Amino acid sequence: MDRNIAFGRSTDAGRLGYIDGLRAIAVLLVILFHSRVHAPGVTLNHFFLEGTHGVDLFFVLSGFCLAAPTLQKLRRDGGAHFDLVAFAAKRFLRIFPPYALALLTFAIVGTYAMRLGVALPAGMLPHFDWSDVASDLIFFDRTDQHINQSFWTLAIEFRWYFVFPLVLALWIARARAFVALLVGVIAASELTRASSTDLGVLPAFLLGIVAAHIRVHDHPFARFAPSLGFVAVFAALGLENIYHFPIQTNPGWHVVAFALVVTAGREAWLQRLLSWRWLTGVGVASYSIYLVHEPIVSATMGAFVPRFGFATSLPFAIAFGLAGGVTMWAIIERPLTERGVVAAFVVAATGPIRRLFAFAGIPAAMRLAVAPAAPLPASAAQVIALAGRDRAAES
Repeated sequence: MDRNIAFGRSTDAGRLGYIDGLRAIAVLLVILFHSRVHAPGVTLNHFFLEGTHGVDLFFVLSGFCLAAPTLQKLRRDGGAHFDLVAFAAKRFLRIFPPYALALLTFAIVGTYAMRLGVALPAGMLPHFDWSDVASDLIFFDRTDQHINQSFWTLAIEFRWYFVFPLVLALWIARARAFVALLVGVIAASELTRASSTDLGVLPAFLLGIVAAHIRVHDHPFARFAPSLGFVAVFAALGLENIYHFPIQTNPGWHVVAFALVVTAGREAWLQRLLSWRWLTGVGVASYSIYLVHEPIVSATMGAFVPRFGFATSLPFAIAFGLAGGVTMWAIIERPLTERGVVAAFVVAATGPIRRLFAFAGIPAAMRLAVAPAAPLPASAAQVIALAGRDRAAES
């Protein structure tokens, strides 16, 4: 998270401990879900099914973490310069190199295994060729089949980066229009043929921006977040029975994740709980863990469950999935995201990205400022002025 954020307990300069703790909760929920899904001969009960909503929490946190630095600066300075070129360069470095490495590793190992006649883990596509790898590499996802089945979220995250500056500017300038957009997206996804995975999860990203605003401004709405989350859980469970969306999510779970993020930003006891060192350590490495965990977890459960049973196999699957992700984080993600590497990449990439933006007619930066209050209509203003003059005369 951006180092300009200076609120909340931090694990180190610029990182919010409770946000990393929430990332850890999200990735652990997903691991639990995949451990049960890929356990041969074991029925997926409802408790483990709900682990899939760790992804909803990830999406809300993405909107929160991208919006919070700009909103903090806006509150402090009254305006903010949003550098679209630097944003694009930083986001590319953050998401693509670890993803590309994980994808190519699974592709090479999977290709070799297929040639030997070895069945791939359940968390991977059973059969693929290098055209499938190329499609995943450039985030083309016309189908829901991926080399690593968890990769479906990456293309959505990538496309979200194109939308984010626009919706952030809309929230800052016209909050009511932003809310109208949020409602319209939900209606389009649920009630029209425009339904798609992107539209279905977009409300979670948008709610992340709102959560960041509530945190930055210490908005009184935060005190109602626990009650909202409690009610939203029941709404989400009810919607699951009638929901047509192709993945196990719905707007109710987005609100639950939103309420959790807002509540964690307000409650000191919850921040302390989420800032435990072991939990924040998992949260820091959560992206790498997410990228590699499913094939590892599915391979472990496939090998262990028939011999040892589900309960004994589960801790091993979790441990191996976490270990694989932390190893990748230490070798690849951590060196790439250190400040010096990021700064050097942004400087090197600025020129080409700026030229690409110019060719496409996209501005390189935008100035964000809160819209001034709308002036009163002339007639109303005159009435107020006359009333004030009358009161002065009476006194």
